[in-house]
Amino acid sequence: MSDSRETLAANAAHAPIVPPVCETCTLDCMRKGDKMEIISVDHPDARVQALRFGMCEGANVECVTKIPAGPLVIKSGRQEIAVGRSLAKRISVRRLA
Repeated sequence: MSDSRETLAANAAHAPIVPPVCETCTLDCMRKGDKMEIISVDHPDARVQALRFGMCEGANVECVTKIPAGPLVIKSGRQEIAVGRSLAKRISVRRLA
């Protein structure tokens, strides 16, 4: 019995840590291939930046890639945009079914 517990503990120690998938979160939580709808932008300056990129409330976006410790490449409409993490943290999104 203790062998199986030790095996489980060893496997858990080496398992990759995967953040939970959220239904509503911020844009920086997106993973490659995720499709989300923009719910809101929490700061007026960030809202202006997002609007320049064509990302307003109700827009559907898709994560093309997520660069480690860098920007997210987001597809909005027909364009792909690199969105910095600071702006991405200010944009609330909801997962599309």
